[in-house]
Amino acid sequence: MYSFIVIDDESLIRKGTIKKLEPIKDIVKCIGEAGDGESGIELIRKLRPDFVILDMQMPGMDGTQLLPFLAEHYPGMPLIVISGYRDFDYIKHAISADAIDYLLKPFSKETIQDCVRRAVSRLENSAVISRELADSYEQKEAAYYEYDRQYLTNLVYGYHTGDTSISSQRLKFINDTHRLILLTCSFSGLQTSFDIQEWLNDGGFGDLALFLPGGESSPGGFLILFLPNAGAVSPQNLVNQICDSLIRESAQYGMTLSIGISNIHSDLKELHLAFEESSAALDGQELKNPSRQAFTWQGETTPRQVVWEKEDEFLFRVEAGMTSEVESLTGELFSWFRELPGFTLRDAKYYCYYLSGQCRQMLSFYLKQGSESSSGSMQNVVLQMFRIDDLEHYYQQFFVNVASLLKENSVYAGEDVIEKVKTYIQRNYQKELTQDFIASLFYLNRSYLSTLFRQKTGMKFIDYLNEVRIEKSKELLAGTSRKMYQVSRAVGYDNPKYFFRIFKKKTGITPEEYRKRFTS
Repeated sequence: MYSFIVIDDESLIRKGTIKKLEPIKDIVKCIGEAGDGESGIELIRKLRPDFVILDMQMPGMDGTQLLPFLAEHYPGMPLIVISGYRDFDYIKHAISADAIDYLLKPFSKETIQDCVRRAVSRLENSAVISRELADSYEQKEAAYYEYDRQYLTNLVYGYHTGDTSISSQRLKFINDTHRLILLTCSFSGLQTSFDIQEWLNDGGFGDLALFLPGGESSPGGFLILFLPNAGAVSPQNLVNQICDSLIRESAQYGMTLSIGISNIHSDLKELHLAFEESSAALDGQELKNPSRQAFTWQGETTPRQVVWEKEDEFLFRVEAGMTSEVESLTGELFSWFRELPGFTLRDAKYYCYYLSGQCRQMLSFYLKQGSESSSGSMQNVVLQMFRIDDLEHYYQQFFVNVASLLKENSVYAGEDVIEKVKTYIQRNYQKELTQDFIASLFYLNRSYLSTLFRQKTGMKFIDYLNEVRIEKSKELLAGTSRKMYQVSRAVGYDNPKYFFRIFKKKTGITPEEYRKRFTS
């Protein structure tokens, strides 16, 4: 039995990583957790784990400082590095520390289990294995070829790589090519028996195209098409020919393929720009009745802003820790996405990112979690998802996990339903609130809620709501210089005249008179 600790500033990630390793608990056991580098070092000194799983982005001492320390003071201890960012500098730190692997969040249980097994294998074979690099041309060429492929992948993702040229003989033609197009390919039902590069070679495209597999969070990959300076076939026709053939061939292997096509570029250093263009093209695919599989970049587009009628209910269910309801509502949300005419994947990403921002605020309020680093990590992952089913699965897990974390800490965790109703009103007075809606949130009959509310508080529902709103308006009138219609809307009254009437009824004076009295 081998022991390990997890060092990550996000408890959700720590718990998730440990849970993914439960199926191999007969091999490894977690003996501790730490939220930053300094705490991690103290834990290592105290518990002496066999290996460590650590995040790169942490407050205080982050992975860029922790990795060199561990490599120097614990040279025999295997390290598994995880991160939410595809940062080439982070990867270089991991390589320098001789880490087992560099995993991008979110990673599957199979991926982390495989890394842990390799860590165990290294521990079991602790003797230093001499690495002899064969002088044969074939081995050198294979090494150069893989290095070049990684170099091009880094360029696609925008990692800083410096000035490097192609080294392998197999890809030397790239050095003499001055025009290229990037095709970002998104697969579902991918079969490992379909070797896309072999298919390209067999089709006569081996000297024109190179396929680079994508990461775990973006099933598919990137096809770089290197255009000859002059040719009988136009670039557009050549791209169409390859796309049509690849879509037909992938269908033979049980795959559905979508392709985003970039503009023509003239330098390898523009590969990341080409990736952004091709990704934006894929994000433009309509969710209802899609009629295409290949999408050409057509310039920047603004996400469509929509209002989901169940948004307030959804956010309440998340905050109240109602995991099964959150799971069901997330399914309803994505079904709604799929039925909206003209609604695109980009629009769905934009709205889900907005909802996840509301959830991160809840985590920050209750658990002091949901940092900017986790926000950036999530956005990077989502940007590279090009299938609505993948996006739904990702956010299904995220929203349910947030609800699960908040369940015991929520302000709605008590038993007194009227106190929970009052709490909801106090926290959401600025929204459009009706007795019917409040009753539905707490699974009550409207009439029963009205009767029970009056029994418990001695007030009608509407009177209590108006009282909360007027008290909040007093704060704004006294503490800000907002105009009256702005104050009215800020406390939930769309009609300023109605606000004036309610204010005078409650206080005996108008809002203007209240502001004047307070300031004088």
